[in-house]
Amino acid sequence: MEFIETIYVKNGNILNLDYHLERMKRTAQHFKWKTDINEKLKVKSEKYKKSEKLRMRVVYNEKEIINIETFPIKERKFKKFKIIKTDNFDYKFKYKNRDFFTLHFSFYTNFDEFILIKNNLITDTTISNLAFYTGKEWLTPKYPLLKGTKRAELLDKGFLKEENIQKSDLKYFKKMAMINAILGFREIEEYDIIS
Repeated sequence: MEFIETIYVKNGNILNLDYHLERMKRTAQHFKWKTDINEKLKVKSEKYKKSEKLRMRVVYNEKEIINIETFPIKERKFKKFKIIKTDNFDYKFKYKNRDFFTLHFSFYTNFDEFILIKNNLITDTTISNLAFYTGKEWLTPKYPLLKGTKRAELLDKGFLKEENIQKSDLKYFKKMAMINAILGFREIEEYDIIS
């Protein structure tokens, strides 16, 4: 079984590396691995520190860092979202195999992204965690499909508050944000959500 970490390298800095290492450590503990994969990542990622702005993709398993690739960052615009139910889907670890997303979402061509619902609660998009602005505070779903590294950092700083968010709550929020290692915390003020 293979897993990935997607890491932002900016101006010679590998951003949020400690949070990525922590997620790798949780994966290793869950699957009872004996090797210290996150120490291997620290060593291997050093050579990318001189890069200006890259998306680093780390592929790893229980024995080793299989591959580290880097890609230029492409800007994407997000406005039109489709709500999809995913009750039978589990993605609490960042698996390399993302066939579920390809199989279930590739035929929706008119949408920029998808808002996923599990057990009647808002979770994530296919590429990010979510946050919603009440007018006073930013709320993030209490049970995301994947606990993202940027989301973890913003929770630790007290910027986000975890709440159960239902589809019916969406109409009350003033703004939405997508959160991941590459997007950071991207506010989206104008958006359409289609059920």
